[in-house]
Amino acid sequence: ADSERLSKLSLDVAGIHFDWSKTHLTTDMVTAFEEMAKAQDLSGKRQALFSGEVVNVTEGRAVEHTAERGEGKPESVAIAQASHQRMRTLIDAIEAEALGPVRHILHVGIGGSALGPQLLVDALGRDDKRYDVAIVANVDGVALEDVFAKFDPAATLLVVASKTFTTTETLMNAESVLQWMTEHNVEDPYGRVIALTASPEKAMEWGVDETRILPFAESVGGRYSLWSTIGFPAAIALGWDRFEELLEGAAEMDRHFRLSALHENAPALAAFADLYYTQIRHAETRAPFAYDERLRLLPSYLQQLEMESNGKSVTVDGQPLGRPSAAITWGGVGTEAQHAVFQLLHQGTHLVPVEFIAVIEPGDTLPEEHHRALLLNAFA
Repeated sequence: ADSERLSKLSLDVAGIHFDWSKTHLTTDMVTAFEEMAKAQDLSGKRQALFSGEVVNVTEGRAVEHTAERGEGKPESVAIAQASHQRMRTLIDAIEAEALGPVRHILHVGIGGSALGPQLLVDALGRDDKRYDVAIVANVDGVALEDVFAKFDPAATLLVVASKTFTTTETLMNAESVLQWMTEHNVEDPYGRVIALTASPEKAMEWGVDETRILPFAESVGGRYSLWSTIGFPAAIALGWDRFEELLEGAAEMDRHFRLSALHENAPALAAFADLYYTQIRHAETRAPFAYDERLRLLPSYLQQLEMESNGKSVTVDGQPLGRPSAAITWGGVGTEAQHAVFQLLHQGTHLVPVEFIAVIEPGDTLPEEHHRALLLNAFA
């Protein structure tokens, strides 16, 4: 056995401990994958990403979500920071009741305009009573009526999140919220609407005043947009200081990815492990399990992030892909999943790489045996 395996295949970055020593990855494989990455000019592509060069060749766009976190082309970072400052100013105005009394935030969006903010509010906002926040993505009216039953229309702020401001489901839900406000005699329902979009002119055409539009850059993909003004419901629910801490943590990981050699680079090592399981062991799925209730939506968020990004059957040149594409991502919440799907993982015929995600600090005030039992299950 390699006595140094743990030290060679684990990293501590941005307050997160990563451990690949329990996978089939070896240091020799890491070296081989690193050589493959050099042959594919991964370092050049990484530099292009952070420099604001065209990376999305299909649409001819830069991919600049890192600028929202403070890492990227200086001009793009400055635009993102100005956008964040505009969001902060609007939050201050809302807290000062410039839009009238607000106790409830009703955010309508779909895909990246909903999953990311919902994850943040769930993970970080459970103890915060600043506002009641509901995020609705489903066009099924049941989802909205559940919120209507709990919220006072006169104290509700409607947040409409759509990159293009043409998303059919989102606008249908938004119109139903405005109708609900009107039926309950809310004065000037449109005056209680915030728009989060990369198409501010479309939001104005729809009826939102320019002063209540929070724009973000066209170069920020929807599935990466929680770091932009799409994160508004999290920023107002958590408070600005905590939202800034989130951005700073993400920027720290960006710097690690940008500056670290691939053999000691957490995103690269994670990619190497995925490559090994999909291309060599022919695993068709991978499953992250979060051993923390606060992270219950993380598998769903990762599912969209990875499968929308990697859900392609052709190369960047438009040629048929001659090897398996990225694995199908699925997962669940720790101990619940153990009693639902782990029997197949342990005893079935499918090879399914599993990622165990645990949080050392408990998120509750119950006796510590609860959290101890949770961690024991994660590390068993």
